Amino acid sequence: MERMIGRIAAAAVVLAATTTGLARGASAQSSRGSHASSASSGRFDKTTDARELTTGLTLGVYSLAAPGVSITGADVDGTFDTKLGEGAGLMAAYGFNRTFSGFVSLDLAKQETGAEVEPAGSFGLAHFEIGARMNLPMNNPRTTPYLSASIGHRALAAQVTDENTGEKFPFSMSGQMYAVGGGVQHFMSPHLALDAGVEYATGSFSRFKDDRSEWDAQINSSTSLRLRVGVNWRP
Repeated sequence: MERMIGRIAAAAVVLAATTTGLARGASAQSSRGSHASSASSGRFDKTTDARELTTGLTLGVYSLAAPGVSITGADVDGTFDTKLGEGAGLMAAYGFNRTFSGFVSLDLAKQETGAEVEPAGSFGLAHFEIGARMNLPMNNPRTTPYLSASIGHRALAAQVTDENTGEKFPFSMSGQMYAVGGGVQHFMSPHLALDAGVEYATGSFSRFKDDRSEWDAQINSSTSLRLRVGVNWRP
């Protein structure tokens, strides 16, 4: 687990360094762009609260680690388990002021099923959510923590194998979710920030679908956890 999170963090840092290098190269090609960059850097140096940098449009990419989910219910034979998996996601946000912002995100993690789980396969755990963030006061010029809350949709899907016939077919479980989370942004420039956080989601994977039909199943509520490390860019 520690090694996995280390790889995710290293990837985010490399991406941040690459993005910064590209931005500097583009700035050097134009004197007008260079003057604008200097003015922006001046404002950045005078910033006393990082929350002032969170207004307006933000676009982000991130890597994630998602522990396995455990699904039970009347329509599940025993327990359906998946294992820890890695993935990636995209985020877009808009800061209305230095405290509140709205966001939308989509991510996908690959998870293998547990031992003796049917149907077995390599499942994709997807989360799509719309929510809000609240930046917390820290009086730090570069770093700001935040809390988040969202509503959305989760799904587990894979190409699975029928244990009796050996036939392969698509199978998915999905349902509505509610999530809460928290994290921290650290600005390296007025336009670029590292973003690390965790989100806890709950809901029921109560909608089943295969290649022949789609139906509502009796499933208990289950939780999912995601650890995120990424880079945010403000145009």
